[in-house]
Amino acid sequence: MALVIQQVIQLLSSIGVAASGIGYLIHVLTEIPWGAVYDWFHLVPVVEGAPPLSLGNEALYIEFQQIMDAQFQNAELKRIILSMPALPTEGL
Repeated sequence: MALVIQQVIQLLSSIGVAASGIGYLIHVLTEIPWGAVYDWFHLVPVVEGAPPLSLGNEALYIEFQQIMDAQFQNAELKRIILSMPALPTEGL
């Protein structure tokens, strides 16, 4: 009988500790400024980078991007061509 009472006391003690932990969790959750958290998650991301360009500079930047893209494509094409096997008539 004493063993059963000891197990019941341990069970009630465990329930009390769990209830205390849940109560503390509820207290902590009520202290959080949920409006600020909501606003923080719904902020528009700040785009880091170059400042807005004037029309003349924007046209030059677009041309620069096209040139850099062409150079990249040229380098990729060279890489592909150099990795291809030689033809039977090549390398004699």
